[in-house]
Amino acid sequence: MPKGTGSRQANLIGIGAPRTATSSLARMLQASQEVFVPEEKELNGFGIDTSVTAERYDMSFAKATVEQHYLADITPVYLSNEQMPERIRSYNPDARIIATLREPVSRVVSQYRHMKSVVDTSLGPDLALDIESYVKRGLAEIGGHSPAENTWYSAAMNIRHSLYGSHLSRYYRCFPRDRILVLIYEDLTGPTPAAGKGVWEQQLKDFLGVTTDQTHWQNRAEGFETEISEELKGELRTLFAPEVALAGELIGRDLAGLWGY
Repeated sequence: MPKGTGSRQANLIGIGAPRTATSSLARMLQASQEVFVPEEKELNGFGIDTSVTAERYDMSFAKATVEQHYLADITPVYLSNEQMPERIRSYNPDARIIATLREPVSRVVSQYRHMKSVVDTSLGPDLALDIESYVKRGLAEIGGHSPAENTWYSAAMNIRHSLYGSHLSRYYRCFPRDRILVLIYEDLTGPTPAAGKGVWEQQLKDFLGVTTDQTHWQNRAEGFETEISEELKGELRTLFAPEVALAGELIGRDLAGLWGY
């Protein structure tokens, strides 16, 4: 997607990862009179959906009022796309970035559950597998080669979304630190002591200067309960451990301690 059209541009980009309360983030921002979030929060711009031209993308913000200083695009797959930080910077170098992270294994399982409940398996053949076979396939594919960027529903892509350290590093290379906010899912939902005490509200106020309301949070997770074996969970945690450590270093927080790595 080329540079903006000259109309008002998005200046607040929520990059995900998927299944980390991005819908809750969108609702919290919508509750502020100073932030405009399109009805369809996930615009899938910057080449994710090739039908979203620069004109179509910027038109998504046409209804924003003068009082709404921030125009937000909350698209969870932006985090893991290797080209995305450069593309966003080319579009608007002054954009503010919000990432949302969650314990990596639980995020993978949550995404599997959600997609299996809402996606036709003809679009994502991996979703026809049980959770153990699904994760094993994803690990094998990641070990052999990188999945294609737009294999939306593959197990490998799901796992790849949780490689937080590598993904965040690219954003920190493209944007100043004061333009990036990283929110932690567990601060919103538990089990951290800070959960439920308005942590996201305060962090958003410090970052954007706007007042939000954490009561707009709602867990919309759908699907069935499922668990993976301890052995397979261990394989995933081994893969994710260096990524968790790197992400923690980048944001200045002991994520390994928080998530038990």
